[in-house]
Amino acid sequence: MRKDGRHADSALEEMILRFREGPLVYSTVLIIHSWLRWAALLFGVTATFNAFRHRADTAERAHGQRWDWLFMLALDLQVLFGLLLYFGLSPFTREAMSNVGAALHDPALRFWAITHVAMMLVALVAVRAGRIFAMGERRSGARRNGRYICFAIAVVAMVAGVPWPGLAHGRPLFRI
Repeated sequence: MRKDGRHADSALEEMILRFREGPLVYSTVLIIHSWLRWAALLFGVTATFNAFRHRADTAERAHGQRWDWLFMLALDLQVLFGLLLYFGLSPFTREAMSNVGAALHDPALRFWAITHVAMMLVALVAVRAGRIFAMGERRSGARRNGRYICFAIAVVAMVAGVPWPGLAHGRPLFRI
């Protein structure tokens, strides 16, 4: 049965509703999302420093692409879990989406509904652009400089979009 008192139209819908509304699912996805933040930031900083260090490299393959790949993988997983939270599991975004006008006037809800998502999308696009630069022409100045600039933009966007403790919308550094 739905929260609004109506019955589910099918067994599949009932199963989805039970899965989605279970507090265990929300807290599990939230914990994974929270811990993946550290992996994404660590790999992001490492990939950025690696790209900066090898920016004059003219080898066929850019050195340290493993760090690029790990950064992209960690961020992709982070975004996947974030989208699960954003489009159904999080009570904050559900509340924000039910009344967008009120959410825009509340700094905490505005952060979750707009700022956090926008910063992480900027980071995702910047990482993809950095990977494209890494695979570009080997003698290209854009490849040498663009890779670390894109990764730096991604890391800065991630840091700006994280709900650091002490802010109005802050969350703990580590969830258990």
